[in-house]
Amino acid sequence: MKNIFIAMMVIFLFTGCASTAEMAALENRVSALERSGSGSSDAAESAGAAAERASREAGAAQSAAERALDAANEANERVQRMSETCCARK
Repeated sequence: MKNIFIAMMVIFLFTGCASTAEMAALENRVSALERSGSGSSDAAESAGAAAERASREAGAAQSAAERALDAANEANERVQRMSETCCARK
């Protein structure tokens, strides 16, 4: 029984060890994943900054549209007053 246990331990020790080539390949994969992760992080930060810029520009465009609408409403009111003044005299 003791011999079987020792034989099994020896088998487990040899089969459980990774070679240096396997370790190097694993380290290369981890490095590639880290680079990919940092690239993704940079892309996400860039996209966030672009979204903030777009939001500011949309706010500015909305403000300009509101000012244009106010100006158009004022011009429309002036025209109506002018037409009432002009047409009321006849």
